[in-house]
Amino acid sequence: MTEFEPRQAFEHIDKLAYEIGPRLAGTRGEQRAAEYIQKQLESYGYKVEAQEFDFVDRAARTQVGACLLAAAFIATVFIPAIIALAVFLIALAVFSSLPKLMPKRKSKNIIATLKQENPKKRLVITAHYDSARCIVNYKMQVFAKLALIPLISVVLVFLVIRAAGVLPVFWPIWLILAFIFIPVCGSMFWAASSKQVSPGANDNASGISIMLEVARVTRELQPSSEVTFVAFGAEEQGLAGSRAFVEKQKFEGENFVLNLDMVGAGKQAFIVEGNGLVRKHHTSKRLNEMLIKCCEQIGLKPKPWWAALAGHDHIPFLRAKLPATTFTLDSLGAGKLEPRLGKIFGLPNARGRGYRYIHTMEDMPEKIELANIELAGKVVLEFIKTV
Repeated sequence: MTEFEPRQAFEHIDKLAYEIGPRLAGTRGEQRAAEYIQKQLESYGYKVEAQEFDFVDRAARTQVGACLLAAAFIATVFIPAIIALAVFLIALAVFSSLPKLMPKRKSKNIIATLKQENPKKRLVITAHYDSARCIVNYKMQVFAKLALIPLISVVLVFLVIRAAGVLPVFWPIWLILAFIFIPVCGSMFWAASSKQVSPGANDNASGISIMLEVARVTRELQPSSEVTFVAFGAEEQGLAGSRAFVEKQKFEGENFVLNLDMVGAGKQAFIVEGNGLVRKHHTSKRLNEMLIKCCEQIGLKPKPWWAALAGHDHIPFLRAKLPATTFTLDSLGAGKLEPRLGKIFGLPNARGRGYRYIHTMEDMPEKIELANIELAGKVVLEFIKTV
């Protein structure tokens, strides 16, 4: 029987991160990565489908939105109260509609299925192949992300009270709000201003490498369940690829979705139990329990992770009421911000990433540990056999 070859998987990481390099969604780098993944899957004997979709560049959308909100807020000083409220509401409507209004770029999902006649179960193994713009300042990015919605709510209340004519003073309150709101908009703009793109060895050439090598081995295993492998494009653009995939697929029968994200560095295995702070997305408890048993079978003791400030490609599946989860590897040393937020929002397993090279130019193959690739491959193959 064909066995999982960690070194062969590592060659995929070298190809994606070194030879192809940065893979920002919508660029030639991402397109070359998609072509490479498709060619590999076809060489294993799969019939491969490329699903194209449109998306709006996240950085451009953020910068346009920041300018729009700041301009609308400043305009409220110079126009009558009722009109000021209307202008700010219109700005918010345009802000929320930017994904539909702004110019689109193209990406694609690469889909390969090992079909079975009348399968009782369908297993979907996923990973994203695009890489992200480098982080300008992580603390500033988090500050803008956490502060924006509450501040917009406060500004709206202020404008409504002002329009109702019951505001005792105007300038002092406006100046206080301006002292906070304008820097938040500025932080949004600056955080999205990086022109450098990470080579993305761990995030997420590592996940793709596992998926490809597992696909090669699974082709000869002939499992009783139908297995689909999906390489998502534009994950770093707000999970655009996984959203497009879920929207177009018909999920019949019993489905299981296992997403692989950053499995190349760190000694600790984690299973993502959910995402978000206010809007919470809980992964499948049943699926997580199955994955824990698979990890224990090969000597791993996984920990639960609540990703308070991060999104994963399992989220669109959860929204479609499908059981899904994400497997990842990381170091235990993480920042203090996420645990503190976890205490505030009642999330005991909230933590940040311990891998400090995420979304940087230093996320290179030399940071990847071959032992991790082998362990992750064994976990996924054990999961396929279990299902």
